[in-house]
Parts: sequence; structure tokens; C-alpha cells
Amino acid sequence: MLHMKETFGPLDPECDCYTCKNYTRAYIRHLVKTNEILGVRLLSIHNLRFLTSLMERVRIEIENDNLLTFREEFYKKYGYTKA
Repeated sequence: MLHMKETFGPLDPECDCYTCKNYTRAYIRHLVKTNEILGVRLLSIHNLRFLTSLMERVRIEIENDNLLTFREEFYKKYGYTKA
């Protein structure tokens, strides 16, 4: 298994944000480890896009009366387990 410092793909291959389109995980890790402000900024851009996309999808699933199914898929994808 590759560590993040050896991963030269995007943070999230499914993401369409500026960060994922233009920077690798390894480079972002380097920026964060060296306390470069650009690293935190790029992570913020990604996180904001992730949350915006998530809320867009939640609205669609509510309109389609499919929120519970989506919730289960989301939990499974992101490794959430009920304690």
C-alpha cells in the first residue's frame, strides 16, 4: 500500500475541484508538512467543494425520496460505522 507521500494522484479521483484537478496528494502532503500556507488553502478548496457537492446530492436525494438509501451508500463509501 502506498503512503500519501508516494501517491501522485489527486486527493479524490471523483472530485472536480481545482485542487484535485491540479495538484497531487504527494505535493499537498509536502506543503502541509513544511507548513506552507498553500497546502492548507488547497485542502480548504477541496473540502468546501466536497461539502457543496454533498449538499447538492442530498437535495436531489430528498426530492427523489431516496435519502435513507443515499445515507447508507455514503456511510459505506466513507467507512462510517455505527458504534
